[in-house]
Amino acid sequence: MIRIFLRILIAILLVASFSDAADKAKIIAKDDQYLSYENGIIYDEKTNIEWLVGPDKYITWDDARAWIESLSFEGGGWRLPTKEELESLYKKGAGERNMTRLLKTTGWRVWSNETEGPSAAWYFNFYDGDYTWGPRESEGNPRVFAVRSRR
Repeated sequence: MIRIFLRILIAILLVASFSDAADKAKIIAKDDQYLSYENGIIYDEKTNIEWLVGPDKYITWDDARAWIESLSFEGGGWRLPTKEELESLYKKGAGERNMTRLLKTTGWRVWSNETEGPSAAWYFNFYDGDYTWGPRESEGNPRVFAVRSRR
C-alpha cells in the first residue's frame, strides 16, 4: 500500500515539475494574449499553446519535421502546428508579419503538419492569411514553428 502511494506521489511530483518548467522561466515581454519567456517559448494564454520559432531561414517540410522531431528543448513534446493553430496566430496588421511581434521571423509562410501524398504539404501564408499547398521542397521560403499544448 505504501509502495503504491509513493509511486503516485512521485508521478504527481514529476508531472508538476515538468508542467511548471515554462512557468519558472522569466517573462520578458507581453503582447495581448502572448507571453514571451527568456527561454524563447511564446505562450498563448487564450489557446494554452506554447510556440517555439525555428531557424529563421528557408526550410523544406522534411527538414522542418526532422528539426521538430529532434527537439528535446524544455521537456520535449513539440510538433508541427495544425493549419488551425497557425491561423489562430494571424492578426491582420499585427507586428511585422500579421502575427504577434513576439514570434520573430522574417518569413511570411510557416509549414503545417498537414500533407498531401509524399510530395506536398500545407503552409500558412501570413501575408494574406490563407493556406497554400506547396511542394515539400517549396521555393516559397517557408519557415518552421514548433508547438505544444501547455501541460
